[in-house]
Amino acid sequence: MQTRALPDLPKTTSNVYTSYIRQFLASPRTVGSVIPSSATLCRTMMNQIDWSETFTIAELGSASGVLTKKVLWRMHPDAQLDAYEINPQFIPQLQAINNKRLNVVAASAEQLIRPYDAIFSCLPLLSMPLRVVTRIMHQVQHNLSPQGTFIQFQYSPFSEKLLSRYFDWQRVMVLKNIPPALVYVCTLRK
Repeated sequence: MQTRALPDLPKTTSNVYTSYIRQFLASPRTVGSVIPSSATLCRTMMNQIDWSETFTIAELGSASGVLTKKVLWRMHPDAQLDAYEINPQFIPQLQAINNKRLNVVAASAEQLIRPYDAIFSCLPLLSMPLRVVTRIMHQVQHNLSPQGTFIQFQYSPFSEKLLSRYFDWQRVMVLKNIPPALVYVCTLRK
């Protein structure tokens, strides 16, 4: 039986995967996966908000900008996206995205710079120190507008107890992602 070779990945895709693998191996506590989020996961996250009412947006843990680019495409022309990233290897990739609505914030999500209508988070909460996660959740809670939405994805349900301390939430399962993911749609408690 003859086996066929798999086609080579396009150079840009290959570079993205290589970058993720390197960054995960260097810092698994801050880079939660060896591969970027799937288009299905990004779409599921973005479908949780009303884009006509969303003008200030934050993305926590932007990495190389996979979700960032999709959010920029979807958001209102007058909206602003603050992309938070602490990994110095990912910052240049984010800065290379040519869009005047994007503000790359080379700082931790522990230091949100303003209120937001929507906050997307790709942070690996379960692998981060609890004190850091607690500070981030306080910042999100404090900087989310009263009608805003916080969208967090995780690979397991173990962060539900943590999220319940700060928000009301609903969960959406995304099977078309490696590994399958859970999207948490969080709102401030009334």
